[in-house]
Amino acid sequence: MLLGVKSKKTLLVRHGTVLVATSAILYLVWSLNSSWSPDMRLWKAFGGVSLFLLWFSVFVGPASVVFLPFQRLVSYRRETGIWFFVMALVHGYLILDGWVRFSVWQFFGYQYIPQAEMYLRVESGFGMANLAGLIALVLALMLCATSCDRAVKFLGISSWKWLHTLTYAVFYLAVIHVVYFAFIHYTPSLVRVMQGAPTAYPGNPLKYYYLFMFTSVVIVQVLAFIKIVKKGRGPSW
Repeated sequence: MLLGVKSKKTLLVRHGTVLVATSAILYLVWSLNSSWSPDMRLWKAFGGVSLFLLWFSVFVGPASVVFLPFQRLVSYRRETGIWFFVMALVHGYLILDGWVRFSVWQFFGYQYIPQAEMYLRVESGFGMANLAGLIALVLALMLCATSCDRAVKFLGISSWKWLHTLTYAVFYLAVIHVVYFAFIHYTPSLVRVMQGAPTAYPGNPLKYYYLFMFTSVVIVQVLAFIKIVKKGRGPSW
């Protein structure tokens, strides 16, 4: 049995369904960011769709405890988790290749200043946000690599389930990454003014949707915890 899926045909149908949904969301996010330059528009599209997939993976579990109809969607968590990793990997590559140019210094928010003849930190939150995204991607790689029957048999079901609770760590690291770029990075700064760099950027049309995704996960986690505790305590609650 393939992680609860009874046939390879069913598995392919599920992956096909998630891929179609992923493609639709990718196009939607790309369309909504039409005011950005072509390269940044592409980065944002892959970053946005990866966050939507990750949100679904972590939201549907506790939501199914609180709202029973969501139980029908729980079985899709693994497929969305795998496609989240693929989309996030593409997003990360595009950033490394097109923005920081595979420079460790630039990845952490440093720039070479000829007048000082050294690298100086010019974007204080940039490195933190990128590091959070990188750690999330590494953890996601580990989770994606163990989303198979062989890993379940090798680790044991209890250990495997414990390992995959790290999905929530991936989500909250991604939230740090996204909140910085959605609400902070593209606002005017003294450094950009002094460098003569642009201080006005197009707005992010999805930033409040991203904020909603974060708060919705926290809310359903709290509600699910309360319901489980109440059920465990019985009628005396």
